[in-house]
Amino acid sequence: MKFRRVVTALVSAIALAVGGGIVNASSAAAVGGCPTNKLCLYRSTEFRTMSFSATSTGACFYLRDYGLTYPANGINSYVNNLPVKATLWEGSIPNNWSSNGSIRPGGFSSDTGALTPEGAYWRYATAVCTGGVFPWDELP
Repeated sequence: MKFRRVVTALVSAIALAVGGGIVNASSAAAVGGCPTNKLCLYRSTEFRTMSFSATSTGACFYLRDYGLTYPANGINSYVNNLPVKATLWEGSIPNNWSSNGSIRPGGFSSDTGALTPEGAYWRYATAVCTGGVFPWDELP
């Protein structure tokens, strides 16, 4: 009888450990269908219409190449599953760049307000860079 209690207790402990691991999964990793270790940018709110994803932790990308800047609607939702910050930049070549803001590691938003005056930098950003890289060093 004692053996049965030990086995039952062991099975219960294992079930709790496995179930607890599922419940404690990172919320950002489960958001918007964005895989682990990726930055995902969406043209629509509520994580619809993913237009950009990247795994690089040290690169810059022109948002116009992905339909994510003016005159399009810009970045309306995002998920950053990278271990580094992603910085939004507005500007052009040669060195006429200004930082619009950043997305912290693990950060996400289902509605940036890109189409409102307060969220205009989400609509007018022209580049996104990860890991502290600057657009004037990376983009042609």
